[in-house]
Amino acid sequence: MKGNILVLTVCRTVWSISQSIAWPYFSLFVLALGGSAKEIGLITAIGGMAGLILYPVGGYVADRRGRVRLVGLSTFLYAFSILFSAVAWRWEVLALGQFIQGLVTFYVPAMNAIMADSLPPGQRGIGFATTMAIPGAVGIIMPYVGGHLIDNVYGGELLPAMRISYSISFVLGIVVAIVRTKFLKETLSSDISDISVDNLPLLLKESYRSVWETLKWLPSTLRSVAVIEVVTTLLVSIAAPFWVVYANQIIGLRASEWGTLMLLVGTFRIAISIPMGYLIDRYGPRKMILSTTPLAPIAAGLFIFCESFTHLLIILLILAIYNTVTWPAYSTLMANYIPTERRGRVLSILGQGVAVTTGGLPMGALLLFIPATVGSLSGGLIYDLNPKYPWYILTAGLIICVLLTAKFIKEPKTPQ
Repeated sequence: MKGNILVLTVCRTVWSISQSIAWPYFSLFVLALGGSAKEIGLITAIGGMAGLILYPVGGYVADRRGRVRLVGLSTFLYAFSILFSAVAWRWEVLALGQFIQGLVTFYVPAMNAIMADSLPPGQRGIGFATTMAIPGAVGIIMPYVGGHLIDNVYGGELLPAMRISYSISFVLGIVVAIVRTKFLKETLSSDISDISVDNLPLLLKESYRSVWETLKWLPSTLRSVAVIEVVTTLLVSIAAPFWVVYANQIIGLRASEWGTLMLLVGTFRIAISIPMGYLIDRYGPRKMILSTTPLAPIAAGLFIFCESFTHLLIILLILAIYNTVTWPAYSTLMANYIPTERRGRVLSILGQGVAVTTGGLPMGALLLFIPATVGSLSGGLIYDLNPKYPWYILTAGLIICVLLTAKFIKEPKTPQ
């Protein structure tokens, strides 16, 4: 491992430490700041809507003016947005921070393009899996640390524990921004200077125009991926913010027990990540996607029958198999379809697969912001009606996605 892959992996590792302390308890943080299930959905949706504004700009600039400068500057902005969470005294302040975070995530397509550009065909499955496994191995203990802070250090007082956690996240975010800016190497061979980033209205216009052109270019399989991702994102977003709330309020788990679950599940994912990446390269991403996608509705359907820590652990381990395969398999599939000069724009629109998350929203792509927003807004209302309803809906929809995946996802004849 060297060059950009090494830099990105180191940064993902530090970022994993940063984010994993607080994110498993975000929904409980909203409740502690005076919010309700509706506000959890609203705050999550605000971040999604903010991302919709500038996300096409990230892909457009990445393909025309380069990736590295965009990634470095935006990472600094993202790190400073974490301060709103660190000082939040009301849920409205937290919502403002989430809006700013969503606004500056437009660097993600550029970063993903650097990763795809730097991995040769035939090694992308193991490459993507490795860059996921190493950060996971280092950051695996952090959800447990976050739960320990809440339950043991601060005696169940969530607010001071979360403020400390977000302060740590801010400092580590600045470190990541410095490393990315200093050590990443540009992978775009030409700088197309027909548009200036100083002219924001024109840049927005051209960026959104390029979205339509890119959608028309998409091969049929990637169009099918887009449909499946939109449906999956809508469904996952209904339940995503409420896994920890259900576990806490209905099953009766403490924050530290949820952190222990994240530790055990994370350990399992690390253990299988590199073997799964090897299987993706050997058998192809399509076969691996088809073999693991049915596990998602099984896990979601069984979740509402959980009554103990052990039950939850079994369900989350099943879900972890699907989630471990999803990102490297879809990343490999898309990289095999997309030429270098289009990767920034296509990845800004499609992302790289949708995991069934048990915390934050599955966004990271232009097409996913609207369904993620609609899902999270409706999720709060649905959860208030009946805490089990989000998982009924998620399970039924994921079964449909399994059928769509089997019918429409194909491999390219020649990888790019």
